[in-house]
This record gives sequence, C-alpha cells and structure tokens, in this order.
Amino acid sequence: MTGQHPQQKQNATAQPVLKKAKTSVTVPQVNSNRATVESSDSSELSSGANSQSKSEKGVAEEDSKQESKESAEQVKDKCKERIDQYKKQIKKDMALSDQLDMRDPQSVAEFAHECFQSMRELESFYATDHEYIKKVQTEIKDTSRGFLVEWIIDVHRKFRLMPETLYVTISIIDRYLSKVNAKKSQLHLIGVTALLISTKYEEIYPPELKDLLSISENKFSKEAVL
Repeated sequence: MTGQHPQQKQNATAQPVLKKAKTSVTVPQVNSNRATVESSDSSELSSGANSQSKSEKGVAEEDSKQESKESAEQVKDKCKERIDQYKKQIKKDMALSDQLDMRDPQSVAEFAHECFQSMRELESFYATDHEYIKKVQTEIKDTSRGFLVEWIIDVHRKFRLMPETLYVTISIIDRYLSKVNAKKSQLHLIGVTALLISTKYEEIYPPELKDLLSISENKFSKEAVL
C-alpha cells in the first residue's frame, strides 16, 4: 500500500461508519368485539326486515281472505233477497194449498200448476177403458177389484207411503187388467207386484219385498212376484 497517494489515504480514514437504523412499525389491531357487534347488528337488521316483510304479507293475506269472505256473504245475501222477491211475486197467483206447500222444497209448489196441467193433458192419453172388466176379464168382477183396492189402501196406510204411490199402484193394476185376462187367484199377486213397482218409483225408502210377502200371509213366493 506504499504506492497510494497520501491524500486518498487520508480521505479513506476520514469516512464515517454508517450504522443500520432500527425501525419499528406498529400494526393497528382490529377490535374483534366491535366487528362482532357490527355483524350482529347487520344480521338483526336483515332479520327484522324479513320479519317485517312476512308480517306485512300475512296482513295482506288476511285482508284478502276477509274481503273474499265479505264478498261471498254479499253474494249469499243477494241470492236470498232475489229468492224472497221471487216467492212473493209468484204467491200472488198461487192457490192457498200451494202457498202452504212452499215450506217443503220437495213439493215444488211454484211449479204445481204447470205440473197438474201437464198431467191433466196426459191423463186422457194413458187412461184405461172404464169398461175393461166387462170387455177383457172373465173371472174378475168389479167387486173383486174393489176388495183388492181396499186391501192396498190398508197396506199403504200401514207403511205410511206417499199418496202418489197409491195412485200409481191402482193405475198399474187397471192398465194391466185392461190388456191381460187374468185369473181371480192371481189378483192378489197382481196387486202386490203393482205396489212393489210403485214404491220403487215414488218412495225414497221403499218397503222390502219380504215385508210385502209377510203382510200378504206368504200366499205366494218371491219368485212369483219377480
């Protein structure tokens, strides 16, 4: 090192020594409790909004149900009012007996006049000859038919049947005897068969065949009636 310039050697010795400075960086800590509170607040707000929307939806549904119920009641009241007005209007031209029958819907009292008028027109078409016993029957007389009708009336009263059942029974008997020459021994069987047919046609709860046979003292069998 003898070859170095004296000035360079002096500068090299004069340079200060640089020390590494220590720097400390502090990282701010996040408050976990605060974050938890904020998240819970947000969840509460969302749940509150959902519950509020559900409650509003429920109130709307209840209102719609109430409105539909009120509308149904209004329609029912209007229908009842129209029916009452219709009954008052038709009662003006009805007979007293038909007015009393208005309490029973099965009587169809508001159409009674039309029904009887139609039946009156058909009566002449389906009517039997009043002298059919003399023209058709040989063994059966008027008195035999009279005894059969009285017996049918007693059976009709015992079973408490409808009046139409009695009328249809006698009509079936007369229409059959006007076409077929029957024996006197078969007259009772014809009456029971006609009564069975008419009860099936007119009655809601017709008597059973065994009941009709028992009241006839079992003079004939079930197969004979059928």
